[in-house]
Amino acid sequence: MYLHLHKPSHNLYEILKHTRLLNPGIILQHHILTMAQPPQPDRTPTDNTLTSPQPCTMAPFTSNVLREQDTAGTVTNNLPASYRLLDPQTSDVDLFSTTSPSPEFLAQDLDTPRLHAMIHLLWFAGRPVPPRPLHVQVGALGREIILHEQMDTHLVWGSSRIFLKPIPRYLLLPQFWQDYLACDSCCSADVLLPTIKATGQEPEGCCPHQHLRACALGFLLSYVALLVHESDFDLAKEKRLVPSQVTWVAWRRLVREILSPRTSSGTEQLEPKSANTLYANPSLVAPRFIYGELRLNRLNILLVALHGPLALSSLGRRFGGIPLFQSYGSFFRSNSEWIITATAYVIVVLSAMQVGLATDRLIASQTFQDVSFGFAVFSIVMPLFAVLVLVLVSCVLWAFNVLRTRRFEKRRAGILGRRWRDPVVPVRQ
Repeated sequence: MYLHLHKPSHNLYEILKHTRLLNPGIILQHHILTMAQPPQPDRTPTDNTLTSPQPCTMAPFTSNVLREQDTAGTVTNNLPASYRLLDPQTSDVDLFSTTSPSPEFLAQDLDTPRLHAMIHLLWFAGRPVPPRPLHVQVGALGREIILHEQMDTHLVWGSSRIFLKPIPRYLLLPQFWQDYLACDSCCSADVLLPTIKATGQEPEGCCPHQHLRACALGFLLSYVALLVHESDFDLAKEKRLVPSQVTWVAWRRLVREILSPRTSSGTEQLEPKSANTLYANPSLVAPRFIYGELRLNRLNILLVALHGPLALSSLGRRFGGIPLFQSYGSFFRSNSEWIITATAYVIVVLSAMQVGLATDRLIASQTFQDVSFGFAVFSIVMPLFAVLVLVLVSCVLWAFNVLRTRRFEKRRAGILGRRWRDPVVPVRQ
């Protein structure tokens, strides 16, 4: 039995249903009625790329979450006051004003070259999942939020602290993405993925902005995972992780637009609304941001394994300049913990041996007598040897730091072309 409805009448549908004139065997054939109950979209995954990839010539969002009076000027008005560059050859640091978003500034502020250099080992420091929400970081995990403007320390945690880079104001401007991160020759995932797997590098011919754009979008996705609830957003505002002009309603709108990529015609996609679809596309998200939270101590272990035992003492080697120890006193306190633990174990073993020697069965055993004698000598020598090694290591590090500081001072004087170690003779009036 077929019932045709030529007019959109939901009331007629309810009357027929309640009067039992409409049973499960009846088929309603009307496009208006079927629109009242739209079919569920097919969520069967097809591949790891977007069916309608987000064009690299457009911003990943269109809404302006900042106030109009704050964005009325150019993009440069929302840049930092200055930025510093570190010369990898001379370790010299120089400051520049941000008159425009230069490639050097964008690379310094958005890229994570050291993390990408060890991307094949990054599993050792973290899991390939988005970071947990901010209320979990502060409440459940008891971590203190530390603001750090360097991108390579973003989401790095250790010693009950987590380092977070605040969202730069310019990244919230759609005009910035279109003017400075747009790519006319954006490589597709079909080209990127095989080349990266084979060579570990992006193929030639790709837009130079594509990597920075992928870093910027991955950074925004990390905040999409951090600021899930309004309580997370309030914590971010309190810690100044988000510009003060951004509201919760505006943030929700921004997240919706980021997770709903647009087609080449500029229209917003209804599906997919999943971050995994963006993560799966190497042309959209940089590999570093596949991983969420990273352990600071394990990153330093990777640095030592890749660059040698003195890598952590070099300026710029540590992630974001975060020192392992604030002073030599903290160095001794941290490294003496394992000595105290080993000494406590030795005391337990010596007490057990003393009890064993009091028994008739073990006192007659020559093997037990020899082991007890050897371990007694070891328990005397081991703590002294460990302390001497600790003192020797601290002396080597001190000498290395002194020589490195003196050598850097000479190099800095040569770069500036001036001397300042000569005594200053006061001029008499």
